Amino acid sequence: MEWVSESAAVRRHRVGGERRDGPAAAPPPEREARALETLVDARGGSGSGSGSARTRKRSGAGSGGASGAARTGLSEARAALGLALYLLALRTLVQLSLQQLVLHGAPGHPREFNARQARDHLEHITSIGPRTTGSPENEILTVHYLLEQIKLIEVQSSSLHKISVDVQRPTGSFSIDFLGGFTSYYDNITNVVVKLEPRDGAQHAVLANCHFDSVANSPGASDDAVSCSVMLEVLHVLSTSSEALHHAVIFLFNGAEENVLQASHGFITQHSWANSIRAFINLEAAGVGGKELVFQTGPENPWLVQAYVSEAKHPFASVVAQEVFQSGIIPSDTDFRIYRDFGNIPGIDLAFIENGYIYHTKYDTADRILTDSIQRAALIYGGFCSAFISAVWVAFPLLTKFCVHKDFKQHGARGKFIAFYLLGMFIPYLYALYLIWAVFEMFTPILGRSGSEIPPDVVLASILAGCTMILSSYFINFIYLAKSTQKTMLTLALVCTITFLLVCSGTFFPYSSNPASPKPKRVFLQHMTRTFHDLDGKVVKRDSGIWINGFDYTGMSHITPHVPEINDTIRAHCEERAPLCGFPWYLPVHFLIRKNWYLPASEVSPREPVHFRLISKEQTPWDSVKLTFEASGPSHMSLYVRPHKGSTLSQWSLGNGTPVTSKGGDYFVFYSHGLQASAWQFWIEVQVLEEQPEGAVTVAIAAHYFSGEDKRSPQLDALKEKFPDWTFPSAWVCTYDLYAF
Repeated sequence: MEWVSESAAVRRHRVGGERRDGPAAAPPPEREARALETLVDARGGSGSGSGSARTRKRSGAGSGGASGAARTGLSEARAALGLALYLLALRTLVQLSLQQLVLHGAPGHPREFNARQARDHLEHITSIGPRTTGSPENEILTVHYLLEQIKLIEVQSSSLHKISVDVQRPTGSFSIDFLGGFTSYYDNITNVVVKLEPRDGAQHAVLANCHFDSVANSPGASDDAVSCSVMLEVLHVLSTSSEALHHAVIFLFNGAEENVLQASHGFITQHSWANSIRAFINLEAAGVGGKELVFQTGPENPWLVQAYVSEAKHPFASVVAQEVFQSGIIPSDTDFRIYRDFGNIPGIDLAFIENGYIYHTKYDTADRILTDSIQRAALIYGGFCSAFISAVWVAFPLLTKFCVHKDFKQHGARGKFIAFYLLGMFIPYLYALYLIWAVFEMFTPILGRSGSEIPPDVVLASILAGCTMILSSYFINFIYLAKSTQKTMLTLALVCTITFLLVCSGTFFPYSSNPASPKPKRVFLQHMTRTFHDLDGKVVKRDSGIWINGFDYTGMSHITPHVPEINDTIRAHCEERAPLCGFPWYLPVHFLIRKNWYLPASEVSPREPVHFRLISKEQTPWDSVKLTFEASGPSHMSLYVRPHKGSTLSQWSLGNGTPVTSKGGDYFVFYSHGLQASAWQFWIEVQVLEEQPEGAVTVAIAAHYFSGEDKRSPQLDALKEKFPDWTFPSAWVCTYDLYAF
């Protein structure tokens, strides 16, 4: 038989055994001898019961025990193959579970949820096209379709129920600490609200929320037309039920969620039905299709979790998702925040998370959402049990070790021991793979839209390292059971080295244009004209160009070979004296994207230009200056304010009256309006402590044209055509005007 090297631990215990087993040494107590034999078996490895018996027999005679231990180690090849097959089986089970969206059966009762009808709603809504707030597609076409379907549902409803419909068009303002903090103002946006209640009315209600608007240049199938389609069909099912409801259900189809949660704020703070709401469920998306994940619940109110556990047919939730999302790592938010913070209402947040690569892109189409995904989303549920984690990772390993301890002492690490050990770790590892899948399914696509400052390789490597540590923690002792520990460690080091070299070589291209599973690079193109005015109102600078932003760490490095004019010679330079560097940021994400490009281009002339003027200037009794402004323009505008040295912004008419700064110290206001909105009037108060020759405050306004003819320009279209097919360039026209006062 071939001899193999012994580990240092085996040699130490072997020497100890030889000394104690010599003629001059007294025999050790039986318990100590048995413990020593077990340790020798564990360190050197015992392949069979007979081998273990031989080891015990020779230990009394001298050094022969070590030889037996050395000859009975695990075969590295067999152990590695067995472990690989074990993990592969676990991964297969996870994949099969993820693909099994619902349990199929016979066709349902006519009053059961009809996923095909919901799909018809989805296809009709997405056929309208992108639905930005303020566009006719959102405010007229989509609203008309929703009201038409709700009217049909009302006609078919049971006499036991009463349906009330209201089209709300709220105006309001609030501040939020999302993206470093900013203030939002909305005017005449649209909410379609439906209340289903018993014929005699109800005192309490639960809210179901979705949004039918979309981001620019995306049909928004998963985010969030599919949820509104599901809600229409759920409304139909409940309204035709032969059982009377105990409480009311309010269905909110909100038309301005992509405008940083404006419509939900307008409803929960202004609508008369909001006072009766005791809980809510929010249907959202961070991906396209698959299983919807419960990723936020609360605050508090454990009865929501209990309702989820008792009612959900296909539960899928994770405490990891809630911790990650609420940590602020993900640059995204949902209406859950509004209902929690402004309505003080507990609720549940559900979202699709699979295939987040095409979220908010042109690929977010109805055909990519499976009918089974729609069927799952119809189940109104949410919640999870966080105590399950500790039970899984503590109880199962302890129980497993207790069960195999005796066999391991008697026979060593033979096949029976390994089989029982792997079987005992089956549930913890299966659960761990579910969590790992959820983390990677969320994080990998998000890193493609998280800005130019976060290196995705480092983040993913850190997550992968943590997952590997978790998965290998209970298998690490197998290394000491191998015949050659040195060979095993060298093999692992070789695998690590090869993987590291492959990653660093740049062999793997991060984007894909595969129609079945696209992974596009996101690029924003804004064709703009900037105008800078001095304290006297004279134009001191005017330029035009296409402002280019890549939303991931690679910037334009992959784009330049295809579009040579976009290179480092046209890197955008910060206007130090202007708020947010003098660029028309749609949202205050300047701290996430510090690399951008400015390609010179001709001026833009929108048919609906922005009008901005100072209405009045007053000196207040408390020695501050009150400036009142008026602005009118397209449905989306951004306002930027920067007090000069020696001045502070003390109050304004926005939010709760207290100005909220963004990261960097400037003030950012996000503005939007629906159709037929009046001119926007607001005021700010500036406390001047020390007068400066350049004035007290700089105010800039950017107008964003997301719909209609003003959205496009010939140069913008020509540049878009040059981009490779594995990119998603989202383009629009905008203007930027800066003033000093």
